[in-house]
Amino acid sequence: MMTLAEMVVKNTRGKVPLGVLLLADEVIIPQDLDLALDHQKHSNELLGEILIKIGALAHNDLDKALKLQSKSPSQEN
Repeated sequence: MMTLAEMVVKNTRGKVPLGVLLLADEVIIPQDLDLALDHQKHSNELLGEILIKIGALAHNDLDKALKLQSKSPSQEN
């Protein structure tokens, strides 16, 4: 059975944002994503690194989401 994140990747054209995949699989909550995105605006850190730093995400969950994200098709012009 496919996870929601897998279905999103399969049915979306272009690269699926990491935050969308993490929310779809309920690995993080929207408030943590909002906090991390706000922090990212003022730093050079990657979203996954920020989520791990604030304790919202485990390394293995990040690895799984990044692997899934890499399967999403590139958007062609």
